[in-house]
Amino acid sequence: MKHSNLMFGKDNFVMVKYYLETNETIEDYRHHDTLKLLDYNMLRASVVETEVVPADVVQIYSTIRVRSKSGWAKTFELVPPYEENNKNNRISAISSLGAKIIGLSQGHTIQHGLPGDIVSLTIEKVVQNKKRVKLDIPKETFEEILSNRKKNLLALTI
Repeated sequence: MKHSNLMFGKDNFVMVKYYLETNETIEDYRHHDTLKLLDYNMLRASVVETEVVPADVVQIYSTIRVRSKSGWAKTFELVPPYEENNKNNRISAISSLGAKIIGLSQGHTIQHGLPGDIVSLTIEKVVQNKKRVKLDIPKETFEEILSNRKKNLLALTI
């Protein structure tokens, strides 16, 4: 079921935000723009307890199948950056593709690719893995990231 906006479990939100803030490698300008858009979208996203995230919402450790209008399809797992392995179809949550789909749900369509070779991809299927995000950050950092979101959201709406 396609949900109206991005949705994150608290653990996914904090992990992605943490990696966005500490990521020192930018692949290219397009990737940089994608990460800025993700950061902006995260301000407007619904952040809920992890246990209540609907099963069709893309989260870290979800297995996702995307399909283009031409019929091309790909299945991959969305993982934290340190677990990325393209040969094993494990895509980082802050890669260009990962950043575009995390928080979306089955039925959403994104535009992906390089200029002149952009393709529409529809999220065809989302399967949740039993594995969960393990945050190896201090509780104070976790709480600070969530409280900063509220401050930034307030500034965005004023």
